[in-house]
Amino acid sequence: MILTLFGYPKSGKTLLFNLLTGLKEEVSKFSTSTHEFHKAVVDVPDERLKKLADLFEVPPTYAKIEYLDTGAISFGDGKSETFIDLLRRADGLVHMVRAFEDPEIIHPKETVNPMRDIETIEEELKANDFLSVEKRLERLEHDVKKIKSKELVDELDLMKRLKDFLEEGRPLREFPLEPREELMIRGFKFLSLKPLITVINADENTYEESKKLEKEQHNNTTTIVFCGKIETELLELDADDREMFQEEYGLQEYEYIRDSFIKKSYSLMNLISFFTVGKDETRAWTIKQGDTAYIASGKIHSDIQQGFIRGETINWQEFLETGSFSKAKDKGLLRLEGKEYLVKDGEIVHFRFNK
Repeated sequence: MILTLFGYPKSGKTLLFNLLTGLKEEVSKFSTSTHEFHKAVVDVPDERLKKLADLFEVPPTYAKIEYLDTGAISFGDGKSETFIDLLRRADGLVHMVRAFEDPEIIHPKETVNPMRDIETIEEELKANDFLSVEKRLERLEHDVKKIKSKELVDELDLMKRLKDFLEEGRPLREFPLEPREELMIRGFKFLSLKPLITVINADENTYEESKKLEKEQHNNTTTIVFCGKIETELLELDADDREMFQEEYGLQEYEYIRDSFIKKSYSLMNLISFFTVGKDETRAWTIKQGDTAYIASGKIHSDIQQGFIRGETINWQEFLETGSFSKAKDKGLLRLEGKEYLVKDGEIVHFRFNK
């Protein structure tokens, strides 16, 4: 899974990147010639996997998230094509929004207004998609006159509906797509169709006001508020001092960004984890909610998927309580499932396959 961080310069993108990855990168200076930007692959913390790995006395192999930090580039700065390409390659977008006050750091819009920035960037995403839809429509209208094709006619109809939807000012993530239509437009990588996490970077003076903008997951979007500079300082302290300073800042109930961000991003992206366990490797694998055992087997290896026979499944907690596959089988907890079985979050799956 790739999540790309973007937003106005000096909003705290690289700071968030460092908090999520544990790195200490300097502010990224993006180059259109070298295409250099911050990139890191990090583990997805999972206490369930840690407990299973401890049982087998092996280190856990966690699921991964890849973060891209676009650095000091944003819409309308003369590098838009390269910037848009960075956004398109992402599975989900992370919009950094400034809410902190600092007279030494001038906002590109001259004033700090989180709601304005959220709305402006959303308009930019929709505008970019509108141009892509219009361009495709022109080509389709030309092609359907020359080629008799039901696929082209269906795509033309869909693109017209997408254009109307965007003209209403609505992002494509709210458009009710059929599974067949999702496949039809997957290659366009529309920006307003991607899951969007808005992260508001506040300070101790704007934190409570910013929390009013925090939203639960809705239409593939969610909003998180954190205090980037303060959190960075707190994480350099030991636990006792950290608690004392949180009280001093009035942030007793503060939730640190890394854990809350990963939980919310997994939920927003509709992702779950299943596990494979043993003395050789105990590992988490990422799939979509609703994926079948057949699809899950392909995440491990194409040979397993091609030779799929059955999946032996058990809930991770039940396995931990029994301690082994043989004991779980004796208690009737181990189930044999076929290709169409929908794998659940936290299940251990052992695949049987023809080699």
